This record gives sequence, C-alpha cells and structure tokens, in this order.
Amino acid sequence: MYIVENQCLEEIRKIWLENNSGYIGNNCNLRSIKDNNMLKVVCKKGNDVCGYAVLYFEKDFCEIEKYPNYIENMPKKTIYMWEMVTSKNHLKEGVASNIYNYIKTKFNDYTIYAAIDEKNIPSLKLHIKEGFTPIYNFYKEDENVIYMMHEWSKLNESRK
Repeated sequence: MYIVENQCLEEIRKIWLENNSGYIGNNCNLRSIKDNNMLKVVCKKGNDVCGYAVLYFEKDFCEIEKYPNYIENMPKKTIYMWEMVTSKNHLKEGVASNIYNYIKTKFNDYTIYAAIDEKNIPSLKLHIKEGFTPIYNFYKEDENVIYMMHEWSKLNESRK
C-alpha cells in the first residue's frame, strides 16, 4: 500500500457513496472533495483506491461544524480529521492505520482532532488504537448524535 495526496477525487467520492454508513453527510463530503484547502490523503494498492482521509488545517473547525469548542489553548499547528472512509473491499487490511501512520509522520508536530459519532464503534476503536485520547463529549441536536472529540499529539503519545 502507498499514499498519494490530492488525487483520485472521483474514486474517493465513489468510496464515500458506496461505504458511507450515515456518519458523514453528503454536503460535508462534497465540500471536502471540492475544497482545495483540504488535503486528501489517499491510500492505494496498485491502481485500486483502498480508502482516504480529508484533513482541515484551520482552528475554526468547531465553528464550521457547529460543535462546541472545549479545547483549551488550541495549538498553533492543528489538523481536524474532516472525514476518513475505507472501501468495503479493503476492510481489516490496515488501510486507516496506514493513512494515520502517514499523517502522523508527515505532520508529527501537529495536534490532530477527530469528532466521532459514539455509535461508530470501528472508528472509536481505531482512534484509541492510534493513540488518540477522548477529551470531551457533546450532543449535536440537529443531527441527534452524541460525538466524542478525540485528540492526538506526539507529545501526548510520548507520555504514555
């Protein structure tokens, strides 16, 4: 498996359409694909797209997503995991871990945040496995969802 950036946009849209379990809204997905300020990290095996992540590098992600912001002292170098989806054809192959290894290596001096639907057990397990720490929960009334905000930083990981 290998990683490419900002490529295969049609394929990642197709993966989202085929594999989205309702955790990411259509408008959110369309925005992330079209927004040139968001980095698309795409995992491939040969010519096959296995999965992808979309990264947002601004501190206003809570405001944009209409999430409460309980993050004290927001770091200067921040990444928000806008979305991550693995193709159903490549589940249990380490695609998401491969993507996170790439991100954590390339952006090792950044703090990464991810808001995860509490019902998305595979994503919660992945983020704990990848060294993320839950920092707060919140209820988003318009979606009727409880989210868990998670945080990863090299500094926090080295303290474990």
